[in-house]
Amino acid sequence: MKVDTLKFVAFVSVVALSTANIKNSFAQTETVNATLTVSSAITTTDISNMDFGTWLVQFVAGDAPVITLSNDGTVASTQTGSVVNGSQVVQVTAPATEGVVNVRTPAPATLTITRSASADFPSPALSLATVSYRTANDGTNALNADAATGTVTTLVAATDEPVRFGGTVSVTATPADAIHAAQFDVTFSY
Repeated sequence: MKVDTLKFVAFVSVVALSTANIKNSFAQTETVNATLTVSSAITTTDISNMDFGTWLVQFVAGDAPVITLSNDGTVASTQTGSVVNGSQVVQVTAPATEGVVNVRTPAPATLTITRSASADFPSPALSLATVSYRTANDGTNALNADAATGTVTTLVAATDEPVRFGGTVSVTATPADAIHAAQFDVTFSY
């Protein structure tokens, strides 16, 4: 065989082998989806209401008695304010609870607490004069009127942070013997 023929045979062999290995190739496309879930949910639970206890109240003009409920977990109410003219403001039964709302966030956060929708005692003799709240992280803060705001810090993810409410009731006359009720809303937001 001649060298030209050898070159030709080698060329034909390479072409034949190359074509033999060619397969039909088709493109396949897959879609990869990406998701991100955001959870900034705030969960609140009303645990207990503010209970100032039961009191004997006989008001004398010129006095300014005030009944104060704690917000530090001691669940205590006391009479403060002036009774120099002879008003009697005597505790008959101790309070059962401070106001407590548990707040929970999915991660540690600093929240704004806002007071709204207040309804004072219907008796003109009584007024929910001040409201304060306390958390383990934020100390005591005033929340005295609608639209008042403060800060609540949650330090541990998915764990209840108790927010304790206390305050004062001003007495300006002798109220009727009855259960007197006042209320307000609190909103927690980022």
